[in-house]
Amino acid sequence: MFKIITLVFFLFNCTYAFSGPTVWQAKKGELTFLMMGSIHMGKASFYPLPDSIINPFQYSHGLVVEADLTQHTGVDIPQGATTKSLLNKRELQRLSDIAKDVGVPVIALQNMQPWQSAMALQQAQTIKFGLDATLGIDIHFLSLAQNNSIPIIALESVQQQLDMIASFGENGLSLLTDTINHWEQSTELLPCMIAAWEHGDSHTMTMIYDEMVKDAGPLEHTLIIDRNEKWVDLLSNENRFKEGTYTVIVGALHYYGEEGVLALLEGKGFSISTLTESHDANCHIPTTP
Repeated sequence: MFKIITLVFFLFNCTYAFSGPTVWQAKKGELTFLMMGSIHMGKASFYPLPDSIINPFQYSHGLVVEADLTQHTGVDIPQGATTKSLLNKRELQRLSDIAKDVGVPVIALQNMQPWQSAMALQQAQTIKFGLDATLGIDIHFLSLAQNNSIPIIALESVQQQLDMIASFGENGLSLLTDTINHWEQSTELLPCMIAAWEHGDSHTMTMIYDEMVKDAGPLEHTLIIDRNEKWVDLLSNENRFKEGTYTVIVGALHYYGEEGVLALLEGKGFSISTLTESHDANCHIPTTP
């Protein structure tokens, strides 16, 4: 089973567009969600994004995102034991080897809390693949929303996200051990996931999601499945979203599978349609060790 190691990482009736990230429409009565998955760190080739989400965005009643990254001041960083004090000798050596691979000082990682070390490694890994946080899809839409005075609606706060990650046993130790134990698989998987997202390859994205949540443990449930359920409860709450058209941008893998946002919205009575074409990314999903 692939573990979740890419954290720091997816309206109108219209004709199909050319290949690009998948755009969905979720509609119930007078309420419409125009939805696309985010890659949290991006690159110039991701742009321009499909017209089917960019063109109607200026008329959107709100941008719905995981967290409003423009409002992160005053965040309280959870405190706890250091990585060095929690990893065993073999794990510390593994951490050192990976740190050299991505050019991160191992001493810095050892002195961080485990969840911080995991996020630092994941970010370094994505940078090695040419991705840039300033070109992430979330940041792009948040900037567009600010420039067009479109309300930003956050499903979570940055503080809630930090608290959630740090709450995993021993200050996120399981997130770090998953990261270092599945480093080679993630290095092989990440380019395929990016290619599948760029091509709108829903079949491959679904395969990646299903493999990640197969025999899901507490980590997978907390990071993906539980959050999907909470988000859909909010999106389907008529006291919060009764009518209008909203743009929804959350991590790409949250949309797929039986526990995905699309399936859960459908269970709440929304009709789901795809506004873009799907093209085969022709990439390799590494086998489970």
